[in-house]
Amino acid sequence: MMIRYFVFLLFIQSCLITKLHSKSIIRRLPGYDGYLPFKLETGYVGIGEKEDLKLFYCFIESTRNPKEDPLVFHIPGGPGASALFAMLEEAGPLTLISDNLTLTLNPYAWTKMANIIFVDIPAGTGYSYAETKQGWISSDTILAAHANEFIKKFLIDHPKFLRNPLYISGYSYTGIVVPKVTLDLYEGIERGEQPPVNIQVNPF
Repeated sequence: MMIRYFVFLLFIQSCLITKLHSKSIIRRLPGYDGYLPFKLETGYVGIGEKEDLKLFYCFIESTRNPKEDPLVFHIPGGPGASALFAMLEEAGPLTLISDNLTLTLNPYAWTKMANIIFVDIPAGTGYSYAETKQGWISSDTILAAHANEFIKKFLIDHPKFLRNPLYISGYSYTGIVVPKVTLDLYEGIERGEQPPVNIQVNPF
């Protein structure tokens, strides 16, 4: 059963992969009957001066009000946990049923009230990779810098979400990185860096 489970996950991942430097809208997934009832976008964002680090992401728009609902940048735990795992086993709109390897809607999905970006970070996680030796080097500080750059480039490419409240989320070990990413974004605003992100802090 476990072998079938992982083969199924790999099959789904192959359906999500897009051409480099591009993005695609995914309308159907194996294991789910019919068209997806939400907007799922996948793609790569190049990081670094030469964009030699390629970070893969899954972006799901809120099913409530994507124009006004918060934008959540979610860093899976680890670090090194796949965005696909976070999307299918945690906060995403779909849940994988291991008994029959099908997908069903998650009644507790965060996407009922937020736009969420699940990203494979650092290089070597999921489908993210580096084209140079330097790109494979990572630390908490480097990961935070890469996340910061990813967010800014994503918003430049998706300007309609610039005014949405932006939250950085994570769990387990990445709880160490989340405050650094948030602080860097705040300090960037003070320096006048572009784009002007609408970063927020969860009051709870």
